[in-house]
Amino acid sequence: TVPSEIGQLSNLEVLDISDNALSGTVPVQLGDLISLRHLDLSNNFFENQLSPALGKLQMLEVLDISYNWLSSTIPSEYGDMISLTSLSLDYNYNDESGYFTWGMHGKLPTELGKLKNLQHLHLNDNYLSGTLVSEIGQLFLLETLHLQNNFLLGPIPNEYSKCVLLEELLLEENNIDASFGMPEDVCRLPELGLARVDCDVSC
Repeated sequence: TVPSEIGQLSNLEVLDISDNALSGTVPVQLGDLISLRHLDLSNNFFENQLSPALGKLQMLEVLDISYNWLSSTIPSEYGDMISLTSLSLDYNYNDESGYFTWGMHGKLPTELGKLKNLQHLHLNDNYLSGTLVSEIGQLFLLETLHLQNNFLLGPIPNEYSKCVLLEELLLEENNIDASFGMPEDVCRLPELGLARVDCDVSC
């Protein structure tokens, strides 16, 4: 586990403890590292609910908690991390050897639309549900949107066409009904080079 005393390192700007065998919950005290710009906790065994306290990290640019065993909703407070350029919570499940967790679940918080500097949003391979939120269309700097392999519902918001820098839009393996189709304005995005939805819903 990560010791709670880590929250005393108030001048710390980079914390990379990825690719270890750390377990337990993500420490609430990380929210006290107000100078932090880069936080990488990926490829560990962190479990349970994510703390809203990380939302206090308004200087944080990169947050990566992918490839863990989290069973958590996405706290709405994460919309307060206004400096974020990359948010990765993908691949949070484990079903090997009879051990099973439910990964990131619940609905996509509309507060994600407040992350105006976000370039990469990777929430794929989890158990997210509910409809795709139009507020993602407010992320005008977004380049990659990876939401594949969840339980998300359509329609695909036409507002995504406002993400004029979008290069990758991955929505396959969700519960998006083919009757909705892909909005033509999204298909016309000038930088879009990779768009994947279930095969009968495409550009």
